[in-house]
Amino acid sequence: MRTQTLGGRWLLPALGVTVLLVLWQVVGAGQLLGRSIPPLTEVIGALGSRGDVIWRATLATGQRALLGGLAGFALGVLLASVTAWLPRSTAPVLRSAVLINAIPVVAVGPVLMSLSTRPFIPEIFAGLSVLFSTVLAVSDGLRTASPSSEALFSVYGARRSTRFRLLLFPSALPMVADALRLAVPAALLGAILGEWFGADRGLGVVMVSAMRNVQYGLLWAAALAAIVVSVVFYAIATALERAASARFARGTQAPSPVAALRRGENALLGLAIPVALVLLWQIWVWVGHVPQIVAPQPAGVGRALVTDFVPYLEAAALTTVSALGGLVSGAIVGIGLAVLVSVVPWLYSMLSPLALIIPTVPIVVFIPIIGGLLGYGMQTVFASCVLMAFFPIYVLALSGLRSRPPGADDVFAVHGAGRWQRLIRLSLPSSVPTLLLAVRISAANCFLIAISAEWLMGQGGLGRLFSERRVVLDNDGSWAAVIVAVALSVAAYVIAAAAERRVSARWQS
Repeated sequence: MRTQTLGGRWLLPALGVTVLLVLWQVVGAGQLLGRSIPPLTEVIGALGSRGDVIWRATLATGQRALLGGLAGFALGVLLASVTAWLPRSTAPVLRSAVLINAIPVVAVGPVLMSLSTRPFIPEIFAGLSVLFSTVLAVSDGLRTASPSSEALFSVYGARRSTRFRLLLFPSALPMVADALRLAVPAALLGAILGEWFGADRGLGVVMVSAMRNVQYGLLWAAALAAIVVSVVFYAIATALERAASARFARGTQAPSPVAALRRGENALLGLAIPVALVLLWQIWVWVGHVPQIVAPQPAGVGRALVTDFVPYLEAAALTTVSALGGLVSGAIVGIGLAVLVSVVPWLYSMLSPLALIIPTVPIVVFIPIIGGLLGYGMQTVFASCVLMAFFPIYVLALSGLRSRPPGADDVFAVHGAGRWQRLIRLSLPSSVPTLLLAVRISAANCFLIAISAEWLMGQGGLGRLFSERRVVLDNDGSWAAVIVAVALSVAAYVIAAAAERRVSARWQS
């Protein structure tokens, strides 16, 4: 038993890493994916010759990711806890989080660069990258307590604080740990992206310098450092998730519905939040005397959108195809991989390093690889969306597949159920709540991924339009593209949430 445990913990992950490194060397040495992937020996050489630079950059980026990520994670847990204490606040909190998350980083970065926040852009990006998924995951977790336990606490007249401390938060801890697992690569990637908008050192700075000077060995040395950091902290978060699930028995029931608002209140809330954000935007421009080149006034953006509506509509259609197609394909890949490693457990340890590479390495590093294979067009934007969308679905699907009711495995074993029967009749039904959450998170993010890829490549829809308008200093037009992107991201989340409610109602009946 001890040998098997040691093998599962160390031998198989080591074998998976070894296979991955060998493939890397073969692909790089043969230039099978082009010059953009150097052989591992070249990367090791860059680490040897520039190791001090990579080490200092890794420390700087790691510190920024840790500070920003923890701040975003703590704020997300706090906001989700507010929804548990005040159930009627759930809808406003979630909608505000969706709106904030829907703003593309390519639009946020230039604004932050013009403010006193410039030195803290990496920390801010790390926090924003973590906030949304944390709010959603923890909020859902706080609503997974069993109805019988809720009734018992009510019968005994437990105070709200007692109910939160002894029932709601313990029930949510597995989901809190899931949010932490999603936060690890997100915070690191957010910090790296933030460093591109202004930092004196860090892995993002090294990557930009390496790309400008066509130093692929140094570029991938920096990427490898980011991967190692992500793997270490993801392993810690995974251990916490397993401990929380074992100690507090992850619930298999869908979260209770969000506290319903009256129809008038719901319509008013849907209008009030975006109007309030626009008013704050206008006040900021007026009071701060913000120049047009930094941020235009809302009226100008509205005029640009109305007078030049057709190009935005055409760009939105292209972005929507890439985003939704990438979401569906990413979901298929993520769920399929989660099912595979749950049926063949030893594959989990071997494939985990590969699964972590994709969300940790910045998309700008992947684009030359995908472009070399598929060409620099919409197909590369689509492939980028698939790669970035699959990870949260994979993580949460795998957690859901393992969240079987206590004693259920013994019952199936007694009746002689095989591996596939357990999967179809036990694991997959148990995973429905977390799968729905994963789709909701990815639906809101798929447009952001598509726009970022379009912006980097100068191909496709809204991201390309945003870039073109900024080049000619048409800030009204570039922000109009951002507004359309925000609307599409929010719409995708609303549709996913509505579909989740219908599936949950059918699944629970």
